[in-house]
Amino acid sequence: ESGCGKSTLGRLLLGLLPPTQGQVFFDGRDLAACSPRDLRALRRQMQMVFQDPYASLDPRFTVEKIISEPLKAYGMSKEEQHQVVLELAGKVGINPDYLNRYPHQFSGGMKQRVVIAIALCCEPSLLLADEPTTALDVTIQAQVLMMMKELRERLGTSMILITHDLGIVAQVCDNVGVMYAGEIIEYGSLVDIFKNEKHHPYTVGLFGSIPRLDVETKRLSPIDGLMPDPTQKIEGCSFAPRCPYATERCRKEKPGVYTEGTHQIKCFRYTDAVAEEEVSE
Repeated sequence: ESGCGKSTLGRLLLGLLPPTQGQVFFDGRDLAACSPRDLRALRRQMQMVFQDPYASLDPRFTVEKIISEPLKAYGMSKEEQHQVVLELAGKVGINPDYLNRYPHQFSGGMKQRVVIAIALCCEPSLLLADEPTTALDVTIQAQVLMMMKELRERLGTSMILITHDLGIVAQVCDNVGVMYAGEIIEYGSLVDIFKNEKHHPYTVGLFGSIPRLDVETKRLSPIDGLMPDPTQKIEGCSFAPRCPYATERCRKEKPGVYTEGTHQIKCFRYTDAVAEEEVSE
């Protein structure tokens, strides 16, 4: 849901927001402990596709100048910059004849292609895509997602995708983390999340809010209530006020993590069940 901390976590991972505690490891280095100079050198390997392409592009510059700006920062000559921009335009499906145009002359889908080209220009090993298809219609969404998937496979780039759409997750991702109130409350492979019978109550609620073609129902089952205020300290499980299974213990204590293979669930329903099994044995 909006407000659960997805974009904030993404910006923390890339060092765009200063972390107040904890560690972020990338290629064996703790980014939270890096100096600004070291982080600048590492940032060439980490790029982000921001949520709103309209706000990401400077209207005063042509598309070619916008895409080549990171290349200029890393010391490429104008001839080298132009060649790289031409290659990127071909990869992301931008007509080279349009590179001298300004952002306002592009459609929403083409703006998103420009933003993706900017992120790929330094050939990063990690690409963080923050809801890259939110502002696009369904047909253009499919085109952009297919393009990103092909580029990821061709360039060998790892990708963290932030999205509300579980259908997109099913098409693009290998592993899935479900966030609520700033915490990852469930994590696992695509099979764990979409096929496993055990789930966090919040994940069950997310799936219940999606219409299904194979199930006939008069109404969807949305999650009652609203996301908690992120500025307020929460005692116990953050989902307890909206959870149909919540007990008094849930409202007072933080749950542990239940682990089964690659599947992790942060909920007393499963950690307590494991503890009972161990006692009975």
